[in-house]
Amino acid sequence: MQLPPVTPIEDSVVDLLVTAGRLTRLAGASGGDDLPRAVLRALAVLEEHGAMRVSEFARIDRCSQPAATALIGRLVADGYATRSKDPEDSRAVVVTLTPAGRDRLHRARRRYGATFASRLAEFDPARLARMEADLKDLLDALKSAPPQHYST
Repeated sequence: MQLPPVTPIEDSVVDLLVTAGRLTRLAGASGGDDLPRAVLRALAVLEEHGAMRVSEFARIDRCSQPAATALIGRLVADGYATRSKDPEDSRAVVVTLTPAGRDRLHRARRRYGATFASRLAEFDPARLARMEADLKDLLDALKSAPPQHYST
């Protein structure tokens, strides 16, 4: 089966996603923080989505349930998250970001910001602010649109 032709919007979205991924990898490689990427990503998921079951975390993070359990175990051991019984199902566990986890995430982000800001001294601050606003608008639009699944 042949794929439909690519639209200009699809091309732009792909380019944005590739660039966002490259920015994220550059931040990780730039030495802004020593927090492993998986831990940073897990903290960000919990901050964005709030308390959730391990299975929901695994779905959002696109990892296996055992990998999610191990990663959450590390967050709990480090004091960045807590585990508690799900009040709706005592067999399930709910994971919650702690204030220490939120603080650690924010410190890591500040380090990345400081590392990149020092490299952008000649970059127009107003342009950077417009890019940030545009990306937030794009994210809001994607979150509010009904999900559509592409099948081949």
